[in-house]
Amino acid sequence: MDFDDYRSDASLARRVLARLAIASSRLLLTRLNDLTIVRAERLDEARGQGRGLITFSNHVSLYDDPWLPACVASGSWESLRWCATDDGNFFSHPVTRWFFSAGKGVPIVRGAGLDQPGMHFLEARLREGDWVHIFPEGGRSRTPQALRTPLKKGMAHLVRATRPLLLPYHHWGMERVLPIGSRWPRRGQHVTLRFGDITDSDNGLADASVEDITSWAEAQLLALQEEARGQAQAAAEAMGSARETTVR
Repeated sequence: MDFDDYRSDASLARRVLARLAIASSRLLLTRLNDLTIVRAERLDEARGQGRGLITFSNHVSLYDDPWLPACVASGSWESLRWCATDDGNFFSHPVTRWFFSAGKGVPIVRGAGLDQPGMHFLEARLREGDWVHIFPEGGRSRTPQALRTPLKKGMAHLVRATRPLLLPYHHWGMERVLPIGSRWPRRGQHVTLRFGDITDSDNGLADASVEDITSWAEAQLLALQEEARGQAQAAAEAMGSARETTVR
């Protein structure tokens, strides 16, 4: 994609598109399905500091983004994140290129390394205090309830370059809303989105090696994954007990 005309400001069309995308995402996940958000206040806290923010998460369905971030945005174009987006899947056609760029997707060419326009654009946004989302697995996991490791190192380079705030989040259940290979989302599913701890990378983490930052990010997501797994197991056991009591 040619970045000469790639804009970081909001035209009227972008503002309208953002509101439509946010409204439709919320309809899908909170009306047609059920969404529980754990520690939602942490995103507001991080964004309220006026610092560059990187959120990072697991990735299990094609539209984890924008469906999930739209449910925690305030409703305006400015409140949306910038998202590192696969160039081949989403920017290969003029229509999809316009749509995803208007929705603050930033094309990243796999295998092109760090010295590419999309990475430079994300770095500039972080320096200006914006919110950027990264999928550090580098693609969707084929085993949705297990993190795809080792993580890619691109996020660590952004951390070292811009020293932002960091906020992990983990979602559980998106693979049932839109399973791999499905063209249309399902309804009646339960999704849990849980935020981790806010970390100021300027307090030493940004000075660590790329490998250490990547290992730190992996540990954050694995801890949230285990929390989600434990909650899901407890809920399943409680449901089983309730059914057994009903039968009796």
